[in-house]
Amino acid sequence: MKLLLADDHGLFRDSIALWLQQLDKNVEILFASDLLSTQQAIAEQQFDLIILDLYMPDMQGAISVKKICEGLGSTPVIIVSAEEDPRVIQQCINAGVKGYVPKSAQGTTILKAIKQVVEGGVYLPNTLQGAVGHGPNMQVQLNDKQLQILAFIVQGKSNKEIGEGMFLSEGTIKQYVTKLLRILDVDNRVQASHKGAEILGINRAGGGR
Repeated sequence: MKLLLADDHGLFRDSIALWLQQLDKNVEILFASDLLSTQQAIAEQQFDLIILDLYMPDMQGAISVKKICEGLGSTPVIIVSAEEDPRVIQQCINAGVKGYVPKSAQGTTILKAIKQVVEGGVYLPNTLQGAVGHGPNMQVQLNDKQLQILAFIVQGKSNKEIGEGMFLSEGTIKQYVTKLLRILDVDNRVQASHKGAEILGINRAGGGR
């Protein structure tokens, strides 16, 4: 079994690697520490499983997770994160991950999750299985373009900057943003930014990992 373990915390990464070695004496573990190195590893090699931290450098929460999952085909992804908000976990499941393990869990839990996912199942923490579904049933449903614009808003980008990034006119972006605020049931971009960070699983403060 060949695994990619992507996490920017070296001590945690090494600790998880020790547990992963219990899966199989021939298990091969490669490491990544940010979004770019994760993408490079995936582009260069084939893996049986990807274990991914949600808040590595350059990650944009569920947006980045979705892009990674879309490029993997049938290779499953498990998120291991300090984030335990059911809304964030739901977004990750919607993005295509097959398992979600809190960093507060025991080492044996990651082994259980991997075995369950490799066998074709979906793993969620026991305490959250009642709160999180296995499909796109969030209260707020956004399409890909709306999610991309929301990610830009969380980053503090103006309509002009968003338009340049998406190759759309500033007027078109303004229309999208107006509709987005209505869908999110917020009055302004500041409120949209805060709500967007929760929906997308983006760590705004840089802590709480």
